[in-house]
Amino acid sequence: MPLPESGGDAAVTVVEILRVFSDASTRPCLVRTTDGRLHVLKLAGAGPGPRGLLIEFLALRFANLLGAPVPNARPLLLPHGFPWMVGTDEFDEMIQRSFGWNLGVAFIPNTAPVAAADLGPDDTAKLLAIAEADCFLHNVDRPRSNPNLLRGAGGTLHAIDFDACLYFDRALAGRLPASLALPHTHLLAGMMTVSEGKALDPDLPVSWLAEEPSTWIAAAGRAVPVIANALATYIRHWNALCAGRAQVAGDQREASVGESGG
Repeated sequence: MPLPESGGDAAVTVVEILRVFSDASTRPCLVRTTDGRLHVLKLAGAGPGPRGLLIEFLALRFANLLGAPVPNARPLLLPHGFPWMVGTDEFDEMIQRSFGWNLGVAFIPNTAPVAAADLGPDDTAKLLAIAEADCFLHNVDRPRSNPNLLRGAGGTLHAIDFDACLYFDRALAGRLPASLALPHTHLLAGMMTVSEGKALDPDLPVSWLAEEPSTWIAAAGRAVPVIANALATYIRHWNALCAGRAQVAGDQREASVGESGG
């Protein structure tokens, strides 16, 4: 059977599954690839499928540009007929459904989950960047009960799990956000009130989409130009919101100076 094609560089292939993260319903797993690196593999045969992998890949790219501390990600090839190595029969069935392109998220060693109560003043800058990224992405999966944050060596904070972001569907449907706000159930709700937001290049998704496997694009149900145009429109709207917030902040500063001078 011929291998599927990806729009990126030469395929990086999974050669070993080391561990299954069984606490997650989609059963991501720790894998080693042909280049010797470790990744958390998110499976095309689980959860939202290839469409969800496309959404999370793009979300991580956007989050990185907005300054959020997120891991790198890339498509990884799971060869057809990959043998059972670890896990249950249910997991093996997921593997059987996932031959082809899956999402590899760079593994961050020596980390531990962070509870909301463990966050402190030293985390403020990182949390603000995460809040901005989550706002842009309409990420609803960061409640206080499960912040999806990791603490690494030296206390470094990392944000993970962007597979519940709504930006993609909203962009394709033309439902543009009315404001820079997070839902009240979000861990960081209210933090965007102290941020003006960062503008993004509307043309960036074109090159990112060129890296995506055709199976992911097909699962989105739209052609690449349609997806790129929808995301560009979404980005321009975000940029306009950011510019408006910056203007309001500037006016408030001028008013404050005027009052103090009076």
